[in-house]
Amino acid sequence: MDKLYVRERYLSKLRSYYDSTDMVKILTGVRGSGKSTILELIIDELTKGSVKEENIIKIALDKRPYKGIRSAGELIELLREQIEGVSGIKYVFIDEIHYIPGYETALNVITQNEELSIFITSSNGYILHPKHLGMLNLRYAIFEIFTLNFDEYLEMKELYGIVISENLDEEFNNYLMEGAFPYIVANDIHDATKKYSKDVLNEIFEQDIRHHKRIKNPDEFNAIKSYIINSFGNPVVINDMQEALAKKLGKSVRKETLYNYLGILEDARIVYKCSRFDMNSKRIMKGKEKYYLADLSFYFANDMYNTLALERSLENVIHNYSKSYDYGVAVGKIGRMGVDFILEDIEMDYAYIQVTDYMDDGEVLENGRIEKEDDEYFPLEKIRDFYPKYVLSLDKIIRKRNGIKQRNIVDCLKNCKLF
Repeated sequence: MDKLYVRERYLSKLRSYYDSTDMVKILTGVRGSGKSTILELIIDELTKGSVKEENIIKIALDKRPYKGIRSAGELIELLREQIEGVSGIKYVFIDEIHYIPGYETALNVITQNEELSIFITSSNGYILHPKHLGMLNLRYAIFEIFTLNFDEYLEMKELYGIVISENLDEEFNNYLMEGAFPYIVANDIHDATKKYSKDVLNEIFEQDIRHHKRIKNPDEFNAIKSYIINSFGNPVVINDMQEALAKKLGKSVRKETLYNYLGILEDARIVYKCSRFDMNSKRIMKGKEKYYLADLSFYFANDMYNTLALERSLENVIHNYSKSYDYGVAVGKIGRMGVDFILEDIEMDYAYIQVTDYMDDGEVLENGRIEKEDDEYFPLEKIRDFYPKYVLSLDKIIRKRNGIKQRNIVDCLKNCKLF
């Protein structure tokens, strides 16, 4: 495919770092989210500028001819050979660096050359653990790459000449059902999304998990993975999880094993953990965290009988959308009530969000008010600060109540509205 969809959201974050030779740029995200393509887009921008092709070094460690490079020493020697005799800044792109045991040593050595601007990718978030980052004697910037947001989904379809329905709600429904892996959208393979997503999950296990972690009992691990994927967007109670797994496996699973495997699923970017934040004590709470999917297609690939869980899917979309704009995201707790999301931006300002499907569900209280409207607005009304508060839904008729803003989700995502 000659044309590449330009993911401006990420390139705009990266451009100021193109010529930074004192900092490694780390791109991470679920396998298939488009990290390698973003490297290609950066290379395209550099070569269309004043950078010569000989100053571009691309090493994809998961592809030939570099699949045999599997040690820090080999990577260092390969790079020395490729930059020999090249003057000026050399732009080095190392794809899937986690394939190299001791890659930290390689980075510490090659960054001693002050003429290298280095970009690396990894589908495995374990490289971001403090243990590994602490071994780097260099500065770094981390960029999390997500599968397509809804605006990108539409733009990519348009770029590749794929018919877009005039009914945006229909397109949004497709987006929820098919997921948003760039490959699926660009190649219009909506009839094979489950197979593609299953293949991605299998590849994650073989290439990203087993490559770094010893899974003693694959059946146990797969049962935990299946439970978390099916439970996305629900609070996870470890005791309930143990009970469900004991019934399925016919044996008990230790809590330590559960926590270990949940961490592995996070590292592999299959799920993102969303912690709870107590707004009274201003503390992160342990337990009952929610896990959101890196891509909704995993839910349907995990079980062929799964049907659309609309409210949880909408939450998942808003969670990933917010993360893609660099908001910190947590689940809010106010006494016995909850707020779906508390967002924190880079200036440490907050926003509060409730997500629902439709406000008017037909249930009316004795006072004539709509029950679901009270359910969504009341927790926000209990918050006493003056940060913005939103209710996001699929409703076409937009309500107003006590300064709380309601937005249509489809319109919000299509037009990239921030909070």
